[in-house]
Amino acid sequence: MDIENREDLYKIVQLFYQKLFDDDEVKHFFVEFLEPENLEKHLNILVDFWDNVLFHSGTYAKNAMQPHIEKHKKTPFKKKSFEKWLLLFSSSVDELFKGENSEVLKNRAQSIAIVMQLKILH
Repeated sequence: MDIENREDLYKIVQLFYQKLFDDDEVKHFFVEFLEPENLEKHLNILVDFWDNVLFHSGTYAKNAMQPHIEKHKKTPFKKKSFEKWLLLFSSSVDELFKGENSEVLKNRAQSIAIVMQLKILH
């Protein structure tokens, strides 16, 4: 079954964050979201973002780059941080869904990670 709606995207970001919290290499970037109320708010922002990316819903109108630039100033990212992020994101998609939208989502995530690396690491 392929990704069809916001609920499907929520399932992906929820599983993705479970994986992030369990990964010793990257979990330190996400400690602020360990509080359930912070996590729920953040997951909904991510769903808005991915809903806009995949379905052009207009649900996200913020600058997605700025929070990552601020985070990098406090806790610097490395190339391997982005690689791990992509691996965990893609595996979350693959565990739950298959199909065209799933592939589009993973490809867009990869493109976004490349742009972020170029802007943040260079």
